[in-house]
Amino acid sequence: MAKNIKAIKCPSCGSTQKTEIKPEQFRCLNCDTEYYLDNDAINININHVPNPNVGIDHKSNKKTVLIVAVVAMVLFIIFTNIILQNNKSGASIPEYKTERKYDFVGPGEIVYQNTITGKAVFMRIGREDIEGKDNSVDYVNTHAVFIDPVTKKQFKDQVIVEHTRRVDEYSTTFNVFGDGTIYMKYPGPKLFKLDRAKDKLIEITNVLIKNHPELGAGLATIDMNDYYINILTNEGNKYYYVPAKDLLTNDLEKTEEIVAEQNNLIFRFDNSDQLMKYNGEATNLTPARKYFEPEIIYQDEASLIIATGATAKPDGPVMLQSIDTNTGKIIWSMPAKTFYYRSAAKCTEGFAIEYSSGEDHDYISGVLVITPKGEIVSDYLIKRAE
Repeated sequence: MAKNIKAIKCPSCGSTQKTEIKPEQFRCLNCDTEYYLDNDAINININHVPNPNVGIDHKSNKKTVLIVAVVAMVLFIIFTNIILQNNKSGASIPEYKTERKYDFVGPGEIVYQNTITGKAVFMRIGREDIEGKDNSVDYVNTHAVFIDPVTKKQFKDQVIVEHTRRVDEYSTTFNVFGDGTIYMKYPGPKLFKLDRAKDKLIEITNVLIKNHPELGAGLATIDMNDYYINILTNEGNKYYYVPAKDLLTNDLEKTEEIVAEQNNLIFRFDNSDQLMKYNGEATNLTPARKYFEPEIIYQDEASLIIATGATAKPDGPVMLQSIDTNTGKIIWSMPAKTFYYRSAAKCTEGFAIEYSSGEDHDYISGVLVITPKGEIVSDYLIKRAE
């Protein structure tokens, strides 16, 4: 039978745009509907395959796709930068991060009182190995780790020196000056000041050089005592720096005259075994007592803590004692141990005292927190190699 069809329209969408997929069978180019012709009845039969694009607002769809692509690109850039920063050698570690283990080397630690909270803080200096491509650890980052010795929790981790070559002889030195300011000497040499309000070490080497052009050649060595700092420049010139006055001079006699005016020490041991109190005049606070290699661990007008040998035996057990500043009587005394008592500070609980030991106690160290009556509030104990 002859066929007389002038225009074949898609029975689904009405489009005349089609393609012949086999004789007398077509596919709509608009909606993908397949249909064929029935020669006998001249009917159009439908085999519908829906087009997912039909009924969609293509302009809106393109806009949505563009927004998604832009957001994906931004997120990719952000995460890429984070990964690169984390993998970068010497990248700083955020403050208040989860506690990490470092290589801690004494005597790089000190206990002090935060000037805002009044709490004791134990700061340790440690090294973090930086692993190279060949698994070498020739470089390190140096961290200052801040610990609450009462709760025994680390609460801050500060990177103070980044990506420096590892050296075998590595140690830092702390010094508490007469005005209570704490400085740290770091190999290099570098000079740091401890901000006791913010629990933060601040390097002042460059500031010191900037404020005093005489040091422009750079620092060769730094040595500290109770009131001033000895400096040797790279040119071989010697200077004396008084931090309390930001004074730099090459006159030692003048320096000692200036710091003598700042001497606020009330108690000290004279002739090794006489505990003297200076309050307008010198008085022997405990004239009937004999001491063996005594040291003053902490002092102010109302408090005095000493460490003294229990016997005359060299390197024997040491007693930690609190002395009444008016009568010289013993307020409390800790059992004698072969400990070394180093830094100490007042705190809200009473006193925090740093200690360490030798081989006989397997090189333990830590911080004792003691009430004014001699009760131990906390013993923050650090075992060997921790």
